[in-house]
Amino acid sequence: MKGKAIPNPGLRVSGLAEMRAPEETQEAPFIWDGPDEASDETNASDEAWLISAEDKERKAKPLPRPTDESETIEEGISAGAFFGLTDDENEETQPATSGSPSLGRQAQGKETLAEGSMAALIQSQGPVISGEEEKMPPNYQAPDKRRRAVDATTELEVRCFRCYHIQHVSRFAKSTQCERCSVYISLANYEIKTQKTHTLRTRGDIVIGRRGGLRKCEIACHHLTVNGVIDALVDCSGDAVFRHSGIVRGNLYCRKLLIEKNCTVEFPDGVKTQRADIQGQLIGDLTCSGPVRVSRAGSITGDVHAAEIDLKEGAVISGESRVDPDISTELPVKMGFNPSVIG
Repeated sequence: MKGKAIPNPGLRVSGLAEMRAPEETQEAPFIWDGPDEASDETNASDEAWLISAEDKERKAKPLPRPTDESETIEEGISAGAFFGLTDDENEETQPATSGSPSLGRQAQGKETLAEGSMAALIQSQGPVISGEEEKMPPNYQAPDKRRRAVDATTELEVRCFRCYHIQHVSRFAKSTQCERCSVYISLANYEIKTQKTHTLRTRGDIVIGRRGGLRKCEIACHHLTVNGVIDALVDCSGDAVFRHSGIVRGNLYCRKLLIEKNCTVEFPDGVKTQRADIQGQLIGDLTCSGPVRVSRAGSITGDVHAAEIDLKEGAVISGESRVDPDISTELPVKMGFNPSVIG
């Protein structure tokens, strides 16, 4: 079966358009009121502005003639009447006097207008400064000062578990790697609330709760706070605070040692620290590169080798005491396990 495609007629152009510019001498616009042969002949220039040849034969009405684009001045109300500053919308402007500038016949001064301005509104909603200083808690610290204190300590001092190499990392880091032996170092914090017997190594902080405890295991941390039972091998690179009696095996090295009242902590292999504050009872040898302060209720059963010893009235040291300002408690760095590191 054969068919024939019929195209869409669409728009048809009946003829060429004739465009003529309007005469400047014409005064009134052309108004078409029906077919009139005489009018077509006399006013041909006005009728045929934009009209096709076919429509012209049918006596069709031409398009309206364009007008000159002249600037027109629109009249309206004044700014004072628009904002409600005057009563008369058709007010006449008056020249400014020597006083405050005026706007209309019922103008207001700058001081009066400023009372309702946006600046005055914002200022009225701002903080009120009173003459009396508010009383703040004794431990209050301004937010900007706290921010400066936090920003000042942007790095943590991390000591490697294996080679004792010390490096600095960001305080926002979750883990790192030793620069010497490439061992993985976690920086996570832990709070122990139950009895544990497994090894835990981190350079974050470990807190042992009152009902928690560590027995027959090995732990490594930065700051150690003991509120429960402990009987473990401890590697602490920060502050060690004991609020409960326990046994710490291994040669503990910490930055600061604090044993609170009514606590008895035993160090069979000794303890090394940079500062020591003994308020309870310490059993074992103590080596300190800084001051050792023993309170009235404190006692040390063992030898004490420190740069400075401060004994309060009633304090007891059962062992040999030696003062040496040049004593050092730094751990020797072990051989690096990384082949690229020598020494």
